[in-house]
Amino acid sequence: NKSLPTLSAAIGAALFGLANAAEIVPVYADGANEGYNDNTAVAPVSGNPGTTRGAQRRIVAQFAADLWGAVLVSDVPVFVGAQFNPLGANVLGSAGATFIFRDEPEFPVQGTWFSSALADALTGRDLNPGFNDIGSQFSSDFSFYYGLDGNTPAGQVNFLDVVMHEYGHGLGFQNFENEAT
Repeated sequence: NKSLPTLSAAIGAALFGLANAAEIVPVYADGANEGYNDNTAVAPVSGNPGTTRGAQRRIVAQFAADLWGAVLVSDVPVFVGAQFNPLGANVLGSAGATFIFRDEPEFPVQGTWFSSALADALTGRDLNPGFNDIGSQFSSDFSFYYGLDGNTPAGQVNFLDVVMHEYGHGLGFQNFENEAT
């Protein structure tokens, strides 16, 4: 496809250029004493000083947001809706763009869908003000490791790895085509 190199160049310019780093803002949607607001007392764990399970989760989510923000370029903040829910067997998390856009005059390729965060970065404006760009949820059924040192104990899943992966989907590492047709 001839437009693939053009699209790749546009994504690279928008996300990995030399402009300002992106601001990624987690927006926590859990209720009182659940998920990111879980008040269960815990001991701080390697690199994570949180003393409640919810605080440790928020610290990891912000750490992931800061890591993505350091390598992405956007003058428009990226808002990430985030919560914990039971997601079913073997599902650690899920995330994706909350909106997709096409045919804005600033887009390098017309007739192509762009995730909300990428569309905002390409246009330099918030195309859907007041709404999250990304929706994410993480399993309340797994024993995650909330340390930031990369030394995940046996039997646990590194929450930072999962958040980085899922935020990536929301930032545009996903497709918007009907694969059946």
